[in-house]
Amino acid sequence: MSIEGEITVTLHWDGQRVRHVGLASTRPLVASRVLLGRAPPEAAALVPRLYALCGQAQGAACAAALRAAAGSDCAAEGLPGASAWTVVLESLQETLWRLLIDAPRSLSLPPKAAAVAPVRAAVALAIAALKAHPDESRAALAAAAGALSEIAREHVYGRPPAAWLELADAASFDAWRDSAATLPARALARLAATAPGLCRSDTALMPGLDDEAWWSAVVPALQQDPLFAQAPTWGGRPVETGALSRLQAQPLVAALIAREGHSAATRLAARLVEAATLLVELASPHAAASGWIRSWTLADGTGLAAVQTARGLLIHHARLAQGRIAEYRIVAPTEWNFHPQGALFRGIVGTEAPDEATLVSRTGLAVHALDPCVGFRIEVVRHA
Repeated sequence: MSIEGEITVTLHWDGQRVRHVGLASTRPLVASRVLLGRAPPEAAALVPRLYALCGQAQGAACAAALRAAAGSDCAAEGLPGASAWTVVLESLQETLWRLLIDAPRSLSLPPKAAAVAPVRAAVALAIAALKAHPDESRAALAAAAGALSEIAREHVYGRPPAAWLELADAASFDAWRDSAATLPARALARLAATAPGLCRSDTALMPGLDDEAWWSAVVPALQQDPLFAQAPTWGGRPVETGALSRLQAQPLVAALIAREGHSAATRLAARLVEAATLLVELASPHAAASGWIRSWTLADGTGLAAVQTARGLLIHHARLAQGRIAEYRIVAPTEWNFHPQGALFRGIVGTEAPDEATLVSRTGLAVHALDPCVGFRIEVVRHA
């Protein structure tokens, strides 16, 4: 069983530039109905099977929210480290997929599907080992770190991830982008040459969960408004979530933001930085994957979980009554980034293209850079 649907991006185009963007989602938000009345163990087993993408993150968020609803405050005691590492591994897999397949394809470059297959195999092997023997996680993580780092060295960075992270400013990043032979470097070079500033948006980047508005505005809105999950806001305004928001203070990412704003190029660069950082952490014997899963016990048998994913912040909110689920809400990263007035909308309005095919291709890259968790379709409506 899976929850499917798609996003339709409608471009109102006058033959030169986009005048308006319409965003509509057909993804049915039915998880709450599917889970109502179920016992927590049954729901926790079901949720990962409902989602074709980010199943590990969805499962971890569900488990954390239900534990918190039952009175186990995971923010204090912490979930098993293996759970967080499965989310990190899944995030790495999704990021490498975007960098080696979707982004290049949108720029008419041949994808590296052959490089992604061993990534999927290494991640699947590590996750299986973590679940089977969580107390022996270090060996599984070390094996995954070795395999993934070698793939990333050859196909993504052209050097070990730790060495690539020594790029500290925009000029050194540009030099790598323009000289490296790897597919992500070539894709970024082509993007810089053909569509600099693509999907540059003034939508604010999501603050961290220690931001005051998390408790004063976001959580109350989630609890009180049944429609919040369809078009979530942070203190009343759309925000962008994902690697760019998480790494906005990292020196290289901050330098690129200062130069290019919140654009498709900076989003892809932030993914490169985050993937390299995670690969280095994965190899460390002292790494803890901190911050990827957080949860809180609220009043009246309610639990809240916030999980970071490749696509951004995922929220699960659960309320138990008499040992069964009485209320369940999920806010996925897609709803933040593809808000009708959010990052894609703000970034695509005004986009110029010489022809419709180029417009569709550039919009596709912009969508991939924001990375929805469902398929998407682009429609062009011509205006005189």
